[in-house]
Amino acid sequence: MTSLYNRAALASILFVGATAEESCPCPADKTPRIGGVSHGNVADKFWDPVYAAADRAAMDSSVDLDFARYDESSTLTGQGGQEITDFMVDTIEKMCTGDNTVDGMFSTINDVAVLTALKANCLANGIPTVIINAGGNLAQESGSFLHFIGADDYNTGKDSGEKLLAACPTCQHFYCLDHCGGCTSWTDRCRGFEDAVGDAYGQTIQIDDSSEDAYIASVESVIIGTNGTWGDDVGLLLGTHQSMILFAEALHNKHKKVKLAGVDTSPGLFQVLGDDEWLWGTSQQPYLQGYYPVQMLANTIRMGGQSLQTFNLETGPTFVTEAPEGQAL
Repeated sequence: MTSLYNRAALASILFVGATAEESCPCPADKTPRIGGVSHGNVADKFWDPVYAAADRAAMDSSVDLDFARYDESSTLTGQGGQEITDFMVDTIEKMCTGDNTVDGMFSTINDVAVLTALKANCLANGIPTVIINAGGNLAQESGSFLHFIGADDYNTGKDSGEKLLAACPTCQHFYCLDHCGGCTSWTDRCRGFEDAVGDAYGQTIQIDDSSEDAYIASVESVIIGTNGTWGDDVGLLLGTHQSMILFAEALHNKHKKVKLAGVDTSPGLFQVLGDDEWLWGTSQQPYLQGYYPVQMLANTIRMGGQSLQTFNLETGPTFVTEAPEGQAL
């Protein structure tokens, strides 16, 4: 009992005798302001849980959030297209320069122009910055970014290739369908896919997604144009936006000897999973890609710049073969 009293007395003495300099720093009175931007426009439903999660994290972390989203286009071309890249660069400049800068920033990197803008405006002004979803390799190579939160695109392609190779032993050729015109994510995914399937790799097909007929023609021109015929079973890796699902279904109706594997998930994919031609989609847990950057930036700001030393915080990929309850992404 004496020992307990002595400890209490000692704690009291240490508390009373502590100077202001020796005390733990208290959070600033100012509510942290966190900014964000992505290449996911409102037409792309993949991004809905990302934005919902960021809003939830802002509430849980007691921060002000300004997470910009492009809403003036319905196109899904090229990871958003040039107009979205321009929007992102402009948003980054506004958030990270001037008299009302954010205290922390997060962004996707869908284009080198976005990387340049983040470095010149956010990092140059000492604003802690996190990358989500796309551009992890570029961010790591450039240094100074806190974290990448997402699924490594090369590994997503490689894992998908290995799984598709095992799932379709009768497939003579495998193709990676790039719907975004050589953007960083699909370039890395197709590279990993090619490394996995080896000599059976046909090529990366730059598809035309302007219409169903254009989509089918862009695929046929490569596969039939190269082989002279559609031939035996063919394995395709493709994106899972709603239009991609509909176009791929139309392709399968014309060419029954095709096996389809998706990258990412969507409500459209969940409706077709279980059909013979559809094998799976991959999940990179987009909800976590919205929640974690806000939470981690809030902690970094309040702790005077301290952060985890791990750069890659991987949220996937995992393989999804059936719709989860409630079709949660």
